[in-house]
Amino acid sequence: MKKFHLTIGGKRYAIEAEREAGTNRLRIIVDGQEHFAEVEEENPSQAAAPSPARSRASVPRPAAAPPRHLAGGGSGTVLSPLPGQVLSITVKEGDTVAVGDKLLVLEAMKMENVISAEVAGTVRSIRVQARDKVETGQVLLEIA
Repeated sequence: MKKFHLTIGGKRYAIEAEREAGTNRLRIIVDGQEHFAEVEEENPSQAAAPSPARSRASVPRPAAAPPRHLAGGGSGTVLSPLPGQVLSITVKEGDTVAVGDKLLVLEAMKMENVISAEVAGTVRSIRVQARDKVETGQVLLEIA
């Protein structure tokens, strides 16, 4: 099974996918939820137009990403992009961070996901600890 991550609209998804041998069925696991889709090969003469796929179970469309920072003040609330367990936290309250700095590592589906700062500032509060289990959208920490 091939594993990868997709980021759509600012939300990150852990994906596993494999084609069932000898069929046109694709088994897809999105953030731990299993789905099946019928795959239709694209006709080379229709390469410009996307081919429709009939789905047995719809793959969830991501909702609009919640704002990662508050407008105007330069402050930010870092939310968990997926359910998992906090492995480590690389900052402490009072630390100054730049955009892209590593904040913590979240394990989901046996894969480590680095959560990085999307705004520059000072770490105001850390709402989780190592080994905490978190849900999608849960506040991890705040940057002011």
